[in-house]
Amino acid sequence: MLAHPELTDGTRTTLVASIFDADAVQAAREAGIGEMVTLTAGARIDDGPSGPVEITGRVFSITDGDPDAGPQAVIAVGGLHLIITTRRKPFHHLDDFRMLGLDPEAADIVVVKIGYLEPELYDLAADWTLALTPGGVDQDLLRLGHHNLASGVYPFDTAGNPPLTAHVSRREETSAC
Repeated sequence: MLAHPELTDGTRTTLVASIFDADAVQAAREAGIGEMVTLTAGARIDDGPSGPVEITGRVFSITDGDPDAGPQAVIAVGGLHLIITTRRKPFHHLDDFRMLGLDPEAADIVVVKIGYLEPELYDLAADWTLALTPGGVDQDLLRLGHHNLASGVYPFDTAGNPPLTAHVSRREETSAC
């Protein structure tokens, strides 16, 4: 996202939640709110496929965070606001953004690194896209490179059409007296 001028030129507001990196949060804290900082962030759990990223921007906010995230920093690169957390945290609620001084309702683009939209985020979205990206929790099964699977395991074995219909069985309930 940093390589796209339309996201960093300040003509729109984009919020990205979140990058886990305690050292980057500390570097932002040391620089101070309103100061320019260059730091390296990300890839603390899985350094592939692209490794950490260098960010140069203004420290927008620093908070003590919450019990999940710990201290957090927001680095603004033009209109691109990168949320960096001390501990891993999914952003499920609008207040997760608000506590950082960000207004998700006013943002043009909100990016969350979760595999589904929680109700508040779903209601916020005018439209949404799920991006299957490589990394520690890759959801693109074919890209994971599984080997030695039994035949017929979909989507790895594409011979024929797999039976993708749901079958619901009902068990009779018994009550204990």
